[in-house]
Amino acid sequence: MTETLETPATHRRVRVWFGAHPIADHTATAEQAAQYEEAMQRRFASLRVTSEPVPAVVVAGPGQ
Repeated sequence: MTETLETPATHRRVRVWFGAHPIADHTATAEQAAQYEEAMQRRFASLRVTSEPVPAVVVAGPGQ
């Protein structure tokens, strides 16, 4: 039997979008991601910038 446990996200994924295409993709700790997001919003003011939590998934199986 395999058990999957989700822990709170400690990292965030920041992306800069040109239409439907991501032109920048960066994953970092929540604090660093916030700084990166702000910088990208200033640099690419006319483009969409998103920030999403990255869940940390721990998978434990037999013998682990």
